Amino acid sequence: MRRSSLESTDTVEPLFADDPSLKSLVRPTFDTIRRAMAGCVVSTIWVDSDLDPTREGFRVSYDKLYGPGSTYVMPFVASWLSTGPGGDPRSNTILLPSGVDRTLVAYAQRVGLLGHVEYVGDLQSIKDTVIASKKKVYSIDDLGDFDAHSLVTTPMGKWLNSKDDLPTITRFAPTEVVVDMYDATAAQFREAKKGDGRVFLKTCNTESAGAGVFIANTEEDYHRLLGELREKQARYGLNRTLVIQPEVKGRNRSFQVFLDPDDRAHISVVAITDQLVEADGKTYKASINHPITAETVRHAGPMIVDMVERVRARYPEAFGFLMCDYFETDSGVVAFDPGIRPTGNTATAMATHLGRSITGKDTTAALLHLRSGIENFTYERFVEKLGPLADPENLRRDGRAVLPWGWNHLQGFGVLICIAENQESAERLAEEVRSRATS
Repeated sequence: MRRSSLESTDTVEPLFADDPSLKSLVRPTFDTIRRAMAGCVVSTIWVDSDLDPTREGFRVSYDKLYGPGSTYVMPFVASWLSTGPGGDPRSNTILLPSGVDRTLVAYAQRVGLLGHVEYVGDLQSIKDTVIASKKKVYSIDDLGDFDAHSLVTTPMGKWLNSKDDLPTITRFAPTEVVVDMYDATAAQFREAKKGDGRVFLKTCNTESAGAGVFIANTEEDYHRLLGELREKQARYGLNRTLVIQPEVKGRNRSFQVFLDPDDRAHISVVAITDQLVEADGKTYKASINHPITAETVRHAGPMIVDMVERVRARYPEAFGFLMCDYFETDSGVVAFDPGIRPTGNTATAMATHLGRSITGKDTTAALLHLRSGIENFTYERFVEKLGPLADPENLRRDGRAVLPWGWNHLQGFGVLICIAENQESAERLAEEVRSRATS
């Protein structure tokens, strides 16, 4: 796989050539997506409270939540958006935290996943590196007053990543009430609670990892949560906007598409998934990525086209991954959480495209949260345990491979992508990997 996507001759494939309403939807390849990322700086580093203490109220550092090295995991997702090895001047640059496991980086460059890297230590060094590159940054997060150097500007990001303006983003929005949290009433809860569903309270501060979603089962829960939200808002000076949404019952799903302003005729469908969430009902756990075919995309097609048209009407320059979580219900689809950013599933979806690129057929990629229990466990030591499974070309040999989503060497914790022929094979591979890592 040691090749630059800039040298690839891959092209997108139409999904609905005979349907005028959906003809813009196409299936990309691993290289067409990476090739579209040429000429920019890419960062999936969250600007959390360690980088910007003013965000303590809504973006707490992962190191504080989950222990040392936890903030090194998500940033590696950007590696899946690298244009790959080679010295082409159009190659992009991936930003990684200075403390990241360097053996992980060396491995990714050795197998051809990753090209040029720059290491950054704080928010100012992120900005300085971008400015020095003379390129614009495609960032998972806003970088403050930095729109002159950003592909996703602050107004665009706030519109699409918040939760209070859904009807302007999609005609498939759920029923909800948007209020000042200090004006929220018991009557609004009772209206949302009709039936046996729960009530979701959503704040609008561009939180990550489900931090801005709260679930009320009873009126008592509702008033308790309102008290906590108001207290937090006053302490940190946060946005007072609150969304009160009745529970939508259906199949929890998500889509990701790639928008390229230089190719407005096409909407590349990167992922159609089933979402797996934790027991709290809101925190992302993993996704089941389905093959990108007319059959798997059709149900979401009108929603995707509608959203893209609205985004491009307001921001013709819109670039990157447009995503939205939605429910597939008996009466249709209901969109509830859009965003213009890479997500926790972006690397996994890219792995399915890589698998197809190498094998020529659809593959399945499944996440494995590996807790080895070994401190200072570098990725290179882990690769030694994996053997041939760590080589993407092993997909060609026996249809299986294990690649990194992210790695915390300090705690010996990693999120891995197991690629195999189907879901059952991927799950068996995950068990094998777990056994090897802890033996």
